[in-house]
Amino acid sequence: MLTESDKRQLHQLNQTLTGEIKIGLTAAGHPQGQLFREFCDHLVQLVPNIKIMVEDGSTRQPPEIQIADGLRYQAIPSGLEMQPFAEALAALDSGPLQISASILTGLEQNELPATLTAFISPHCTFCPQVIRQLIPLAMAEAGIRLIVIDATLFPELAQRHQIQSVPTILLDEQFRWTGSVPLEEIVDAIRTRNPALLSAASLESFLKEGQASHLAAMMLDTHEIFPAFYDLLIHDKWPVRLGAMVVIEEIAGKDPALASAAIDPLWEHFEHVPDQIKGDILYLFGEVGDTKTIPWLQGVVAGEYDHEVKEAAREALDKISGDW
Repeated sequence: MLTESDKRQLHQLNQTLTGEIKIGLTAAGHPQGQLFREFCDHLVQLVPNIKIMVEDGSTRQPPEIQIADGLRYQAIPSGLEMQPFAEALAALDSGPLQISASILTGLEQNELPATLTAFISPHCTFCPQVIRQLIPLAMAEAGIRLIVIDATLFPELAQRHQIQSVPTILLDEQFRWTGSVPLEEIVDAIRTRNPALLSAASLESFLKEGQASHLAAMMLDTHEIFPAFYDLLIHDKWPVRLGAMVVIEEIAGKDPALASAAIDPLWEHFEHVPDQIKGDILYLFGEVGDTKTIPWLQGVVAGEYDHEVKEAAREALDKISGDW
């Protein structure tokens, strides 16, 4: 898996580290997860100061290596890709990577989290240079997340995003760059985006940083439930769903009509999600209090659903009836 050149670079990294650094690994259940576990095993053998923090994942979630909060590798760095990866690891110990003054000024003016997705391939000679340019943005603690994806390792992701060549950089599904990366242009696009078009990953950043109220305020200001927000309401992970539910509850308390706009999209997902998420959807129906959901809730109570799902429907009916 690792070339001799890779091993030399990691040996040099080991000599430069002054203390322990921690990185994350999410690999549970996915078919490619074993490759990531083996890579991390080799990594800690060569660099003992690296500690791997294993996190739970789902079979639907691609395995990834997490470096700090902002950098995630859904790729196994090797060959030319090893240098930017090793530099990112070194930055955990030595401090932020260098950024030009003009780029730093643009980052300081940004008020929204951003997710950059970079598709690469192991045989692309230009990809490592692009990743090396982008990594400092993700490690500058400016609310920017960079996800590096090996398009050959995860062809389903490349197909979903219609990737025809590498490197291709996506910003919140709104902007796309292929080949040369105009860094100033990317930072300017980050700074001037429409918040309603933020990706689910960027919206999730608000919740992770305890900014649910700020996210609710943004949607109240624009009188719109952001399209990608629904992905958070049916997210696999309970903490993410909980944060998203708090947002809807806050919106419902200030603008019930806006909160009601979430009802139809959630009901469309209802039959396709696990029982626990079904229960959360029904709970939100009760909190929103829109009487249009009463026939749906009655149908759940009378239908062939899990006991806890039915109980959630009954509680939602009681809440709506009490508010009505």
